[in-house]
Amino acid sequence: WRHVRSAMQELGFTSCKADPDVWFRSSIRQDGTRYYQYVLLYTDDILVIMEHPKKILRQEFGNLFYLKEKSIGRPSQYLGNKVTQVTLENGQMCWSISSSQYVQNAVRNVEDYRNSKGLGALMKATSPWPRNYRPESDVTPELSSEESSYFQSLIGTMRWIVELGRADLVMETSALASMMACPREGHLNALFHMFAFLKKRHNGVIV
Repeated sequence: WRHVRSAMQELGFTSCKADPDVWFRSSIRQDGTRYYQYVLLYTDDILVIMEHPKKILRQEFGNLFYLKEKSIGRPSQYLGNKVTQVTLENGQMCWSISSSQYVQNAVRNVEDYRNSKGLGALMKATSPWPRNYRPESDVTPELSSEESSYFQSLIGTMRWIVELGRADLVMETSALASMMACPREGHLNALFHMFAFLKKRHNGVIV
C-alpha cells in the first residue's frame, strides 16, 4: 500500500479525499484543453480514465508497477461490474457498468443455501421489501449463532451490490444492517425477499 501511494504521488497524482482509491492529476489534451486524468486503484485492479491510456500505462505505470501486457486493454470487468462501451441517442460514446453477473451469482448462492436447508425456492417478489415491513418492530425468534453468521454474510453481499451501483436498495440494506447485533428470523426472511427481488431485476445499469 505504501509503495502504491508513493508511486502514485511520484507520478503527480493526488488521492481523492472522498475516496482514497481514486487518484487524479491535471493534464492537457491534444487539442489544448485542460482536463483531469483519473486512476481507480483497488488491490490489483487498475482502471485509468484519460487520453491514450495504454501508452501512459506502459510508459509511466510500467516503470513503477509490474503490469502483464495481456492485462492492458479496454476494460470488460471491474470489481464485479461488467464494463461496456455504449453509444447514446445523440451519438456520444460513453461507458456503462452493470452488476448483473455478480447479482446473479449471489442469488444462486442464496438458492443453494435454501435448498441445503430444505427451505425451497425463493418466492416471487415485485418490491425490495415485504409490504409494510418494519425491521425494528420485528419480534420473531432470534437466529442461532450459525444463522446469524449467515445473515451477516448476506448483509456484506448486499452492501457490495449497493456499492456496485444498486442505489435502489440502499435504504433496505442499511435498515437490515442495523439489526446485525441481534438478527431475527423475520430479518433473514426480509433479506431472502430482497434476493428474490434481485432474481428478476438483476440487470441494473449505470451509464
